[in-house]
Amino acid sequence: MICPCCGEVRGITSLECTSCGARQIGEPMAKPDVLLPKLGSSFAALGCVLLLIFTFLAVWVLGNDMKVGRVLLVWAFGDGIKFTQELLQLNPKLPYYKIFSYDAYRQIFFQGYIWIPMALLGVWLGRRAVQRAKSDPAKFGGFKMARFATVASALLLVAFSVGVISHIPEALERGRLKKAAATRAAMYALHAEALEKYHREYGSYPQELSDVSRVNAEAVPNTDYWENNFTYQPTGVIASRGSAISFSNYKLISAGPDGKFGTEDDISMEDGIILQDGQTKIEKAPSSTDSPKR
Repeated sequence: MICPCCGEVRGITSLECTSCGARQIGEPMAKPDVLLPKLGSSFAALGCVLLLIFTFLAVWVLGNDMKVGRVLLVWAFGDGIKFTQELLQLNPKLPYYKIFSYDAYRQIFFQGYIWIPMALLGVWLGRRAVQRAKSDPAKFGGFKMARFATVASALLLVAFSVGVISHIPEALERGRLKKAAATRAAMYALHAEALEKYHREYGSYPQELSDVSRVNAEAVPNTDYWENNFTYQPTGVIASRGSAISFSNYKLISAGPDGKFGTEDDISMEDGIILQDGQTKIEKAPSSTDSPKR
């Protein structure tokens, strides 16, 4: 048996602890007739599920400038109180806001790294509590509670996983459009800050893209979002004096995400105007030995 004073183990028949000297003054207490099963594992599983649900709801309602919370207030109280009237004056479209199809979906995707591990933890805790209750029901209780927590955690895990996976194609497409927009912005900047400036100064577009350094000492973008160099093609050869050639037009092309020219994802600009992707064919720029058109 264990000494109640020092916690050391001593013989059952021994009346005195050899470690601390404590003496037994009476008979040990008998074991209780009824032992209540432990519920800690089941409560832990249920608590994980409830924490996940209430945390998600709190972030959903209070996030995104509390738009969902304001919508719920308008739905609950209508426009009959001053507070909701002020909310509707600030944003008359609140009653029509698609809170379920946007904010919850958006929350699942961007914070899935939180919700999915929490759901996995709930499943693990629930399964452990169920196994304990099955293997030793006299010692571990809460079987129904543990089973409910396991099923609820599994359903939440599936819902969050489907929300994240189904949002991936849309996120990839949005990222592609963002990168393409950044490339177009760089092309517009190159046109306005270098190529047009060169044309106003010399009456011609440059034969090489590096020639723009003559009119703009500051660095101008010469690569796309994917850090591939633009292909510059001066066109529209016009008559000029001597051996110098003047160009009235140009083409500026980005190879796009695949880094290969002549494919459908190319981004092309012609004289400051973005053309349809993949519609401009790359042409070889005329050399200084080519005879100008007259």
